Amino acid sequence: MNRLLLLTLTIIISSCSSVPLSTIARMSSFDSQDFVALNPDELRVIVVLPREFTLDTQTSWMGVDISSSAGIHQGVFELREESVRSEETSKGFFSEPEEVTSYLLSLTPASKVEFSNLQAFVNKAAADSVAIRVVPKLASRPENATSVNVSIELQLSQEQGFFTLVDSAQLMLDSSEQSEDG
Repeated sequence: MNRLLLLTLTIIISSCSSVPLSTIARMSSFDSQDFVALNPDELRVIVVLPREFTLDTQTSWMGVDISSSAGIHQGVFELREESVRSEETSKGFFSEPEEVTSYLLSLTPASKVEFSNLQAFVNKAAADSVAIRVVPKLASRPENATSVNVSIELQLSQEQGFFTLVDSAQLMLDSSEQSEDG
């Protein structure tokens, strides 16, 4: 019997996020075999921020928490920048286009090895749950910013491509964080 894995996205900048129903539906059939079959070389994350905010790609990370009968295993995986693009997005027919920056990230070589080790753990002890966190850290932001809209997409395989994890979630920023003009 396959144990259902729950994919949970947590963004730790502040509070809530907006996970599309299509993502919940897509991941409802994701199981231990699917997780073990992932190729760490194909994992990708896209983080989209308003242009006046800058992502700190060196401190941003992806985390995976596995719970099974054999215990709990937590992995923190460093991300590296593959590309950065400036683009315009539209929130709707009547809204003005917004200038955004899109960051394409992948696992670092060391994190690929750690991810494979986590897969070996799941292969030995089927997981009851899997929680995936993408934690984007800001390098700079406008001085008066109290929140930021963030979108995050994840690619588990090249064949299936990207799907939206977080769709323009408004996240509150910690006022005690140092900020810069962006």
